[in-house]
Amino acid sequence: FLASGPRMQDNEEDVWQLEDYASKQFKLQKKGAFGSKMPIREMLQWQKGALKRGLLENTSKQGANIFKLIQSFMGDRPHKEKEDIVLVQQLLDIVIIKEAKKETRDEIYCQLVKQLTLNPSVASIHKGWDLLCICVQYFPPSELLEPALQKWLATQKSGNDEKIPEYSKFCVRKLPKIMIEGSRGRVPDITELKGLVDAPFKQPVFGVTLEEIMEAQKAIDTEAKIPIVLVVLSKAVLDLQGHQTEGIFRVPGDTAHVTSLKIQIENGDYSCSHLDDPHVPGSLLKLWMRELAEPIMPCELYDDAIEAAKNDDEKMAAAILRRMPVLNRRVLYYVIEYLREVAQPENVPKTKMSINNLAMVFAPNFLRCPSEDPSVIFNTQKHQQTYVKHLITSLKKEDLDLDESS
Repeated sequence: FLASGPRMQDNEEDVWQLEDYASKQFKLQKKGAFGSKMPIREMLQWQKGALKRGLLENTSKQGANIFKLIQSFMGDRPHKEKEDIVLVQQLLDIVIIKEAKKETRDEIYCQLVKQLTLNPSVASIHKGWDLLCICVQYFPPSELLEPALQKWLATQKSGNDEKIPEYSKFCVRKLPKIMIEGSRGRVPDITELKGLVDAPFKQPVFGVTLEEIMEAQKAIDTEAKIPIVLVVLSKAVLDLQGHQTEGIFRVPGDTAHVTSLKIQIENGDYSCSHLDDPHVPGSLLKLWMRELAEPIMPCELYDDAIEAAKNDDEKMAAAILRRMPVLNRRVLYYVIEYLREVAQPENVPKTKMSINNLAMVFAPNFLRCPSEDPSVIFNTQKHQQTYVKHLITSLKKEDLDLDESS
């Protein structure tokens, strides 16, 4: 195999984490005048020339076309597009608009791993990781490929390139999430895609833990006790008269505008003065809560919270909160106080969002059912809502013990 180029791993075996999967799922290829069988590792490493057919069964012609797009974006093949980001749009179009089968999605991931393995060009490697980071935000691999891909991603941490560990951590964090959510419903525009390219190197705001957000935001505010994004988005809703807008937090904001605002904030720009629709920051606020790597109410307290709701026990509901980390308590109390403001009696006739309605909308953002059983999730929904309703109607600041020493 190729011996030139940058050293990508301290442990050379780490680059072959897909070998077992490939030996079972790749269509065997032949090479040379005598048609000898191509070794799996050779099929799993970077190649300069075109791919005559896809790596997997049933992806022959389409697989070859996908490889052209990947090579072109990574700078390993010339193309006619004015901007190479257009090639990413074309790739996502195959997956999202044309509703590609799981084999095609897996083909894309396998080809990216291939072109990132023993690649002699640092620039090409970085472009390949850029593309991989976008893919894990827009469509999942199959459940068959996911374990091997996750293991491969997790081991791409060493070598002499400081960017690789950041790319790796980002993908490892995003892959489980896209596995749950499934493919996005729309192809992003060019502006959105450009905003996603540097995502692994930006201060984390979405899809990480509260602790990670607080650590990252010290660069701009060392005094804040809760995430700045929470304060900014909640204030933007009120500034746009969201507390007097029908369906606030129930009616979704325009998807493109919500995505644009998310990218803007991820780029460190928290300005909301350009907005004219309260549903946009309202939708992004819920999305921020929903995408937290760990829910505001820790999963280990979920069953106790549901039990308190079943027993209609407001004291138990409050007592459970004191077992949460102090940062989680602060965030929860801020949101509850905010929802109380939105639910003021004079606002409800206009918003049609009573305490019951707000509890229904926000419950999944506070509590996250640890079970994947649909029947369990369905049967606990009403208890989640009851629990959040108790918090809105009865929670007192003294119930939480928000002192630093707690």
